[in-house]
Amino acid sequence: MEELKMDFISSDALENATSMEKIYMIIERVKKGNIVVMDGGLTPAERAELIETTMREIDIDNFVGVDVHTLEKDSTSFFGFSKKKTVVITIVGPANLMKTVKKQSNFLSMVANLNKSSNDKINLMDKIK
Repeated sequence: MEELKMDFISSDALENATSMEKIYMIIERVKKGNIVVMDGGLTPAERAELIETTMREIDIDNFVGVDVHTLEKDSTSFFGFSKKKTVVITIVGPANLMKTVKKQSNFLSMVANLNKSSNDKINLMDKIK
């Protein structure tokens, strides 16, 4: 069985990076077969640019794209009137490895298919609160 490498990146490590620096950092790691787990998330514009840039870089033999998954939490305003969703964690990995098994508001279960010729799979994440 092949190895699974996961890169965990804190929001502090990304706060001074430009959008394009973040996107290319993610793509370069995912091209190597790594799964990137980020504290927080990308802005909607950064996420759109990640997908657009990935589409330009697809190579059927070596890089088939990315899967992006997020876990969010509800944040209530000071007066308790409105709720908004805040991204807590973002996971980006090679599209040919990642498969979402189950996703709810505070739960994400995924597997990575590391050996394309067999059904060997590794459980990536369990309940997150």
